[in-house]
Parts: sequence; C-alpha cells; structure tokens
Amino acid sequence: RIFASDRITAIMTRMGVDHGEYIESGMVTRAVEKAQKKVESLHFESRKHVLEYDDVANAQRKQIYSFRRNLLREDFSIADKIEENREIYLDLLLEECGILEGLPSEEYNLEKLLEKLKEETRLELDPSQVADRDALQIREVLIETLKSSYEEKMGALQPEQRGEIERIVYLQLLDELWREHLYQMDILKTGIGLRGYNQRDPLVEYKKESFMLFKEMTVRLKTSTVRTLHSLRLRMEAEQEAAVSRFKENLQQSQSDMQMVHAASSTSGASSVGTTPAGEKKIPRNDPCPCGSGKKYKQCCGKSGPKRGAFAKA
Repeated sequence: RIFASDRITAIMTRMGVDHGEYIESGMVTRAVEKAQKKVESLHFESRKHVLEYDDVANAQRKQIYSFRRNLLREDFSIADKIEENREIYLDLLLEECGILEGLPSEEYNLEKLLEKLKEETRLELDPSQVADRDALQIREVLIETLKSSYEEKMGALQPEQRGEIERIVYLQLLDELWREHLYQMDILKTGIGLRGYNQRDPLVEYKKESFMLFKEMTVRLKTSTVRTLHSLRLRMEAEQEAAVSRFKENLQQSQSDMQMVHAASSTSGASSVGTTPAGEKKIPRNDPCPCGSGKKYKQCCGKSGPKRGAFAKA
C-alpha cells in the first residue's frame, strides 16, 4: 500500500483479485520485494541515526567515568584539583561582579563581591582588603584569603580524613550533576528533529547544544565543589561530646522537674479528698438530717457521703 505505484493498483483492480486470494504473478512478487527493500533501508537509516546520537552521549560518558575512576584512585591529588577549581570559581565571580583587568576601579561592584563570598563560602572580608586595588591584586587577595581560611578549617583533620571528605563531596556532586545532564540530553534529543524544518541538520545541532550543556555541567561541578567545601562546617569529637553531655543534663533536669510537679499534685489531691475541714463536726449517721427533710442522715444526704458547705442546704 505504501510503496506500490498507481500502475500496480490499477492492474490489481482490473484483475479483480479478491481480498486474501493467492496471487501468482512475477510482477507483484517483484513489487513486494522492492517494497521490503525500501522498508529495510528505512529501518537501517533509523538505527544508524539513533547510533549517531548515542555516540555523542557515549563520548561524554567516557570522559565522566574516566575522571570518576581517577578520583577514586589513592594517588590522585585532589588537593591540587580543588586549588585549580578555586581559581576558576574566583575568575567567574570576578567576571560576574564586573572586576576585570582593564576596567576602571570605579566600575567594580565590590559590595556584590563581598556579599557573594559571604553567602557562598562563609568568608567575611573587610572592605579595606579589596579597596583601592586593581583586578589582579583583588584576585590574589581572594585566592590567598580563601586558601588560608580553608586550610585553617581542614588543618584540624588527619590527612586521610581530609582526603576522604573532599573525595566524598566531589563524588556526590559529580553523580548528581551527571544525572541532571543526562535528563537534559534526553529532553534535547526529543525535540531536536524539528530543526530540520529550518533547513538545519538535527545531528549537527544536537552535537553543538550537547557540548554546551556538557561544558556548563563541568563548570557547575567545579564551582559547586568549591562552594560546598568552603561552606562545610566540621564538628570535632570534643564538641560532640560536650553537646551530648549538655543534652543529657538538660534531659535529667527536666525529668526531675516533672517528678516534683507530679509529686506535689498527688499530695494536694490526697489531702483534699482524705481530710475533713477544720471547725466542721462530723454528723452521726442515725441523727436527723440537717437539711430539714425529717429523714435520718444516712437515708438522706449521707447516702453518697457527707455534703458540706453549699450542698448541705441544697
């Protein structure tokens, strides 16, 4: 139906062949073979097209997995990698704040720079440290300050512990960003075929945009690693033990306070129920009831216990 010509359709109509009837005709057989070849070629081109798209993602996958394997090696210098990422992070931050070489210092947005550093790395700088300096001097000051604050924080750890923490943070961010990148690649591949209507090769467009996404992901990985490690707060064992001891003391104090409250409430309840108010004489059960009903006390107000006060006259 799809690949047969109009001539074949006209011949079949003139022959009067019914639906489902066996046809012995060399011309029809050759037409069916040609149609099968066309279908197979279309499927082959489709599979080849899909493979070309997969090759783009596979090349990126190889780079990510290669870096991940290197990151897991014990001889991998993760400290050098973090120092390299720190410089990349500062270059992007200075560019975002308009602090570039060649620009006049009046156009520098130093307030934004200090706010971003405090927000992303918990580093509080004195404005005098970056005032009246050019872009290169500000960059050197920030690199040294960030490095010294990071070394001061991580210097309390053992080298093995420090390397393990840095490696774990790097791996977690890498896996998270790689999953997000694969999701964006799937979305891009879904609608990239529409570029053909604009006389553009969808495969070429897919390669360009996937490369831009991959480059953006690597930059995010480097900057996110610096922000996370610099804003990380470490709690030592001594601080943990002190916090636990303070918690236990507060818990014991609250429990003792609750016990005292319960003891006081139970004592007051027992005294109010079990004692008779002073100055009030107990009425014998066979005496006339003081309420004036003419009955004995045990048959009137004394049935449910003695009633005193306002209830005795009710």
